[in-house]
Amino acid sequence: MRQAADKNRARLPIHTVEERRIIVYHRLEAGIMFDRKKYKSFARIQLKNRRTVPVFMTLITVLVLLLLSLPLIKTSIAMYSEILQASALSLNKNALLQIVRKYQESSPLDSFLSWLVFFVTAICAIAQFCVYLKMSRGPEPVSFGDFFAGFAYWLRAIGAALWCLLWTYLWTLLFVIPGIVKAIAYSQTFFIVAEFPHVPVTQALDISKKITRGYKTDLFVLYLSFLGWDLLCVLTLGIASLWVIPYQTMTCVNAYHALMKRALETGIVTAEDIGDVNGEHYGKQ
Repeated sequence: MRQAADKNRARLPIHTVEERRIIVYHRLEAGIMFDRKKYKSFARIQLKNRRTVPVFMTLITVLVLLLLSLPLIKTSIAMYSEILQASALSLNKNALLQIVRKYQESSPLDSFLSWLVFFVTAICAIAQFCVYLKMSRGPEPVSFGDFFAGFAYWLRAIGAALWCLLWTYLWTLLFVIPGIVKAIAYSQTFFIVAEFPHVPVTQALDISKKITRGYKTDLFVLYLSFLGWDLLCVLTLGIASLWVIPYQTMTCVNAYHALMKRALETGIVTAEDIGDVNGEHYGKQ
């Protein structure tokens, strides 16, 4: 029996990296059931020998955001130092709240920088998603030109970020849990905005709600499964994020493709909704 098993194993085709990427692409096109393990496995194959651009994209984004956040970090350190000193002196709760208010009201520049960091994060995210979406479609190489081309969608990125923030905030006013649920429902908006530039931001959010219907728990578990990697990033002072963030993002892109494919097949979303009438992205339904 062992000889027969070895003989059958020998018959299995040995695929090159490029062939494995093509196989992954066609499996994603098949719209298989939500399976986070497969999405992670696909991500590792898709990133193999193509990590240069994702790593440098992550590095550029982290450095830019860190530079913009330095004044905010400095203010936060000063505030928490004063709070610790006040706590050591056993000051009452009102005194501690006054310290917090002092730092919140004293620097309009901090408020401006907070919004600037928020907008820059959104713009860099959409530029990166353009690259990861291209990587997910096939084995073709990607370049820094693809990353910089994504910055052309900066206005849509800001619009999508504000629209998602608004609705998430409104739902959070009811309670924390509805806010989390809606944040997951809106989580695919940026992918839709990046993949279909002609789809309005408001419509992209509605489509995100549709394709995540019935899969919010699966997405939540997918995000939780990266906690160990996030802890590794913290322990390595962010160095590991250069490899972890591309892996996380590529996995989420694969999950997005499967959700969109299923939504198109079941009629939850139509090709007209996303402007894919000719089937260039997901084939004719």
